[in-house]
Amino acid sequence: MAEHFACSPEKLSEAQVRQYVLLRRQQLQLGSMRPIVGALKFFFRVTVPRDWPTLQAVRLPKSNTLPKVLVPERCWQLIDATVASHLQVIFRAMYSCGLRGVDVRHLRPQDVDADRMMLRVCTTKGHRQREVPLPQATLDAFRAHWATHRNPNWLFPATQRNTPASKADQPISARTIQRGFTKVTESLGWQDSGLTPHTLRHSYATAMLDAGVNLKVLQGYLGHKNL
Repeated sequence: MAEHFACSPEKLSEAQVRQYVLLRRQQLQLGSMRPIVGALKFFFRVTVPRDWPTLQAVRLPKSNTLPKVLVPERCWQLIDATVASHLQVIFRAMYSCGLRGVDVRHLRPQDVDADRMMLRVCTTKGHRQREVPLPQATLDAFRAHWATHRNPNWLFPATQRNTPASKADQPISARTIQRGFTKVTESLGWQDSGLTPHTLRHSYATAMLDAGVNLKVLQGYLGHKNL
């Protein structure tokens, strides 16, 4: 905003702040606007306090767009249609354990607790850890996949030129997962459905609720402060 008006933020007028918010609202989606509005309110309420009605008046509508979900049969159809074995295991984990892409990418061999049938997830928002139930079939898939490379650091290591998977120092990339997901949805004729890898996580949450899992328990599995 300072760059937009070519002056220091503390010298901005209420009218300029209002103008900036209206301009950005025309340019950006709600998800992109929320951190901007939050930062403005913090700056002009805490850092440089201003008693401006504009700060009280700015309200962003809640999004009415519901996340897309797939019924279990469609989730398994997608997983089974995935040709690349490592991506099939990744999509299985995302659906059967409710994982984000960043969660599954950073899974380590030591995160798998076969004795307790639990999976430790260490990359949730806010750097909180959580544990989720680990289905036997997913554990078996993890074991079979890890046996193909035995990388000590990553369950899903990156494929790097001139570096075997067993010695890769980075996990699989988000782009690789997205490209694989797009390829399988296209093979199923679902390319215009608006699905993303994150759809598998939403579908997990819906399936758990349909199965009668307590909302508070599910909240913990997903790593959410609230649902």
